[in-house]
Amino acid sequence: MFERFTREARAIVTSAVEEAELRGDSRVGTEHLLVAAAGARSLGGTLPTREALRDQLNRLDEEALRSVGLDPILLGTDHRSRPAQLRKHLPFTGAAKEALKGALKEAIALGHRHIGAEHIALALTTAEPPDRALAALEGLDMSRQELRSSILRRIEKAS
Repeated sequence: MFERFTREARAIVTSAVEEAELRGDSRVGTEHLLVAAAGARSLGGTLPTREALRDQLNRLDEEALRSVGLDPILLGTDHRSRPAQLRKHLPFTGAAKEALKGALKEAIALGHRHIGAEHIALALTTAEPPDRALAALEGLDMSRQELRSSILRRIEKAS
C-alpha cells in the first residue's frame, strides 16, 4: 500500500512518528497523523496550524489528568519542554492504522491512483469517537464535516 503514497503522504507518516517521539508518547496515534498532516502544503490551510493542534492536545492531556485528580504541572507533562525520546520503533495505534487504510479507501472512492495528504486527512475525518484527532479538531471549533467538505472542495478545484 505504501508504494501508492505520494512523497508528501510518506512525509506525513514519518512526521507523525517524530511527533509521537517529541511528545514522549509510546504509540503513534491519529492525533500525530493530524499534526503531521497540518504541515502538508497540498492541504494549504484546510487544517488548523500544527502549533494550534499541539496546544489543543496539551490541553486535552491536562484535562484528562485533572479529571483523575492529578496536577499536570507537578507531573511535568508540558510536551513543549520535553526532549524527544528517540526509539527504534513506535507502533501505530489501531485507529492510526485504520486511518492509513482509510486513506486508500478515500483515494479509491475519488478515483485516484495515488494516496496523498488529502486522502490521509479525509480518512481522519471518519474516525470513531473517542478519537484524539477528532477531539483536537472539535476543541478548535472545527467539525469533521467542515474539514471533509473543505478538503473535497480543494480536491475539486485542483482537478
